[in-house]
Amino acid sequence: MSELQLSFLETAPAEFDVNAVDDGVVAAGKATQGSAALSLSQRSVDDWVFGLGFTNWKNVIDHAIQTGHYELFSAEDGVSGLKKHGYRYAPIPRLPAGGATYVQQRLLVIAAQRGAAFGRNERMVQAGPEFLHKCVVENGLCDLMIKLGGEVFRGSVMVDQLNFPDQAKSDPGHIAIQLCRVLESAGAPADTRLEKGCTSLAAHFMRVVHGLR
Repeated sequence: MSELQLSFLETAPAEFDVNAVDDGVVAAGKATQGSAALSLSQRSVDDWVFGLGFTNWKNVIDHAIQTGHYELFSAEDGVSGLKKHGYRYAPIPRLPAGGATYVQQRLLVIAAQRGAAFGRNERMVQAGPEFLHKCVVENGLCDLMIKLGGEVFRGSVMVDQLNFPDQAKSDPGHIAIQLCRVLESAGAPADTRLEKGCTSLAAHFMRVVHGLR
């Protein structure tokens, strides 16, 4: 980073972040309402890596994903960054609040578009003696179908509302709880079979998202 850039960082107003190869400046996240995509689109950043200049974090992350940066990683201080698989260099060394969640939501959509998972022609997956599940991702919607104890239940949730963890760690816990609530609202019995089945489905989400290359 040049002396001019360092001087700019010292005097820059706090209203925007800076994305730079040597960490840059990312202010602490504030509590927001709405989706991660909406929050990121409203958060200003000066991008010095991709040459986007003054923009918002959603544009920066979208550009990174479009150029093949799919791998989330954890920095020493616990903040997540984004890079290409197998590379040490990270064009986004520090993601803002909601960034890791948004990346995983986008990768889920990309996996479906590639036919890697979540297509209409996929068969239902067995997850326990009485639980089968299938998920179709199309047009921003995650369409869920399960077979539990011989009965079929369907529910749906928007992809940009999926509770992916805001970290690089592959933890299906929050999504599993969310899927249980969606399917309970569709009439599925709230029991341990549903809980275990939704944990299996959420783990499948995480495997696909974190395995995308």
